[in-house]
Amino acid sequence: MKNIKLYFLFIFLAGLFACEEQETITKYEAIPVTATGTKLVNGTDLFAYISSDTSYTVTDGVIATEIKYLSMKGLAMKMFIFEVDLTNPKISIETSTPNNQAPFAMQRMTEQATYEDQAGHMVYGGINGDFFNTTTGQPRSIVYKDGVAIKTAFQDVNRTYFAITKDKKAIVGDQFTYPEVKDNIKEAVGGCYWLVNDSMLVKQTDVSIEPRTCIGVTQDNKKVYMLAVDGRNFWHSNGMSFEELGQCMLALGAYNSVNLDGGGSTTFFIRKTPEFVDNRFEIRNWPTDNGGAERAVANGLLLISGN
Repeated sequence: MKNIKLYFLFIFLAGLFACEEQETITKYEAIPVTATGTKLVNGTDLFAYISSDTSYTVTDGVIATEIKYLSMKGLAMKMFIFEVDLTNPKISIETSTPNNQAPFAMQRMTEQATYEDQAGHMVYGGINGDFFNTTTGQPRSIVYKDGVAIKTAFQDVNRTYFAITKDKKAIVGDQFTYPEVKDNIKEAVGGCYWLVNDSMLVKQTDVSIEPRTCIGVTQDNKKVYMLAVDGRNFWHSNGMSFEELGQCMLALGAYNSVNLDGGGSTTFFIRKTPEFVDNRFEIRNWPTDNGGAERAVANGLLLISGN
C-alpha cells in the first residue's frame, strides 16, 4: 500500500512539474516596429520572431531598414533594405566601377564609392551589382555608366539587369526586353534570375540558402527596393532562397525584381560622416569573406545625392 501511495505521489508531482514547465514556455511572435517590417511580416510567412526592427533616413529620398529575426525554419536572420524614392529630385542611382573607369577590374564597393564621392555629388550608400569573372572582373551581363554602354552582351538566357533610364525611371528586364530599351538606358548593372515578374512570384528550382542581394521596382517605375540578406553564419544569419527573396520583394511592393550577385559579394553600406575623409563609409552587413571583410567586386549601385 505504501508503495502504491508513493507511486501516485510521484505521478502527481510529475504532472505538477510538467504543467509548471509548460506554463513557462515563451511564445514567440513576429511583432514589427517599422513600416517596412510590417509589410514583410504581413506579406510573407517567413518571420517567426523579430528581435530588432529599425529604420533611419540615409538622405532625402532614401530610407534604410535593418531587421534581425528568427525565421519560420528556426534560423537566425539579418536583412537590410534601402527604399529609394526617385521622385525626389535630390536622389539618383548610379553605376559604380573600379576607379570610376570602364576597363574591367575588381574593387571593394566602399572604395568604388570614393571615386564618385564629391561635393554636389555625394554618395550616401550602395550595394554590390553583377556576377563577374573572378579572374578578370568582367561582368556577366550589361553595364551602362552615365549613358555610355560599357558592355552590351548577356552571358546566358538567365541573365537579367537593373537600369535607370535617361528620364529617371527604374526598370528591370532580361535579354528579351533589352533591345526595346537599350537606347534609353543611362545606368545599368546585370543580375541573374527573375524573382518577381509583373507582380507574380517566379518559381525557382534552386532552393539553396545563401547571402543574397536583390533589387525591385514598383509598377510606376519610381520607387526602388534594394535588399541584402546575410548568410553562412549560423548564429548571425543563415541566408535566403531565391523564392524567399521574391516573397520579400512582393511584400515590399515590387512589381518586378531580379537577383544580383550574392555570397561573399553581398554588400550593403551607408555614409557615416558628411566629411570627405578616409573610412567615411560603413559596411552595415556582414560579408562572408575573411570574417566580415568586403570582397572586391566588378560593379555596384550607388545612392547619390545632388544637394
